[in-house]
Amino acid sequence: MLNPLLPRPPSSDGSAFHGWRYAAIAATMNFLAAGLYGRGFSIYFLPLARDLGLSYTTTSLIFGFATLEGGVQAPIAGYLIDKYGPRIMTLIGATLAGIGFLLLPLASDLLSFVLIYVGIVALGINAGFHNSAGAIVNAWFVRRRGLAFGIISVGIALGGGVVTPIVAAVVLEWGWRWAVTLSGLTILLVGVPLSLFIRNRPEDVGQHPDGEPPPRRIGRSTDTLSYRDFTFRQGTGTVSYWLLAIGITLRISAQAGILVHIVPMLVWKGLDEAMGGVAIATISFSAVGTRLFMGWLGDKLPKRLLVVFGMIVGAAGALFFLMAPGKLWVVIVFALMFSITDGAAGLTWAMIGDFFGRSAYATLRGLITFCVSLGSMTTPVIVGRIRDVTDGYYWALIPLIGVYLSAALVFVVIRTPKRETGKVESSE
Repeated sequence: MLNPLLPRPPSSDGSAFHGWRYAAIAATMNFLAAGLYGRGFSIYFLPLARDLGLSYTTTSLIFGFATLEGGVQAPIAGYLIDKYGPRIMTLIGATLAGIGFLLLPLASDLLSFVLIYVGIVALGINAGFHNSAGAIVNAWFVRRRGLAFGIISVGIALGGGVVTPIVAAVVLEWGWRWAVTLSGLTILLVGVPLSLFIRNRPEDVGQHPDGEPPPRRIGRSTDTLSYRDFTFRQGTGTVSYWLLAIGITLRISAQAGILVHIVPMLVWKGLDEAMGGVAIATISFSAVGTRLFMGWLGDKLPKRLLVVFGMIVGAAGALFFLMAPGKLWVVIVFALMFSITDGAAGLTWAMIGDFFGRSAYATLRGLITFCVSLGSMTTPVIVGRIRDVTDGYYWALIPLIGVYLSAALVFVVIRTPKRETGKVESSE
């Protein structure tokens, strides 16, 4: 459904611009993926360990393998998205994920669970959801790209805040097998039909990005620069691309180190485990506003400077949590600061499109996702190891503050790569 508060510019053929419709579909796909798989699957950790007789280490490795699979597969999926379009990849991914969830109740041991979860569910989610959602809005928007990415990133925040508690309630009441069955049915009944409505590019329906007239070849003007493209080889041949990869990896690695351990961190501060739910809910729901606002602001101010601000707030939030007493108000303030940092998430992915255009976006993003997977796997393990050795999180939070500040420094120095004059994105 189109948001009535958003502008609806006329397209070149006089019809209403369709881009916001596809941004809403992409946000819904992210909503499902985050709620049922990304943030939702942590709900299954303890029930799986008990039911299948697994140690915590072994159970952790299952999710680690899924993360690694997503990273290794991301560049390949990105290439297929760029070649065949996000519509078909979303359809295939949603179908695989839905079927995989329905097969999970049949798992009776570690091997069968890993084969289904990593080989089918994770494959479908990683191939057809987040990367495809980003490719959709990157193709349909240029000047409103920041807001569009803010909208689809809101889907992730809402998925964690709305769907994950429902999954937790089903697991508690009926068990994890019923929960994954209902998850599979939801994806097949909602995600698969939605994928059929996606259109890969505005040019496919006689429109142009943002609903504006097609770009003109007028030398080095701003209009022309907005639509120029990089190939995958050209993009990876720039310093800006690798700085962007480093910056995004550092941002998500620091975030993963905190989110995975947020409940034991609160217990370490003298609070009870229930405060973890307060923190996660505050982060999830406040992130809705911060992601939309940061996305809107990113279309008016330099995105990289907004990301720098977000990373500095993240470092300040971690320092505040480290030094403040273990009180409820501290949890809420820290969660609000963390949500500001989280608001920069959509901007970093939008910067890939700003820097390198539309035609190779998913492949370029996929390679960065591989780098991110290595970082987001490693940081929580290091934080956990420091906690085991020192019996606390003080010396774990100090390095995470450094990671946030390092990410800020990367985004300070990064610059838009130079494009060849006259190479304009296709608008046939």
